[in-house]
Amino acid sequence: MKIQELIKTQSELLWRFMGFFQNPFLRVLHALVVLFVILQLCSSTLMRVTPDGASWTAWYHMLEGMSLCVLGVILAAYSLGKHGLKYFFPYLWGDVEQIRKDLISSLHGQLVAPRPGGLATSVQGLGLGALLLTAFSGLTWFWLWRDGSPAAHGWRVAHEWIAWLLIVYLIGHGGMALLHFFVWQRRVAKK
Repeated sequence: MKIQELIKTQSELLWRFMGFFQNPFLRVLHALVVLFVILQLCSSTLMRVTPDGASWTAWYHMLEGMSLCVLGVILAAYSLGKHGLKYFFPYLWGDVEQIRKDLISSLHGQLVAPRPGGLATSVQGLGLGALLLTAFSGLTWFWLWRDGSPAAHGWRVAHEWIAWLLIVYLIGHGGMALLHFFVWQRRVAKK
């Protein structure tokens, strides 16, 4: 099988798999957010920002980051509007029963499906938080840097530290999503 065919086949299967959990609008929005986050991580390694100016990669990073702020707000508003806060943050209401059940299942080697108030949806809530914190700390840094504020450096440091939360989330959440996808794909292939 050629690599192009493999990529096409896997992409189609991934789109089908995500359809079990997300409608087409959310799948596209989710894919855009993932793409933008990855591009942000790549461009951040190449950017240079000083009080005197910014490299072209920094301007790319900043402009795309502003777009990511918009996408992040749309994703959060859509997700929270559809499911509510308790779906993603049940522990804020003292409700940890489903998380406990999911953790026990996970410790026994079982893959856990997303359930209201469960482990997977709680992790998704943390991801929304990490995305928004990263985007808005970067936006705040940009405004302060543009205005020549001495507080810009502190916000830059904060943004860089917060971005590590998003990197850890991307690796963990993305890795678990791919694991679920490959397990599902093996089960489908057997049929």
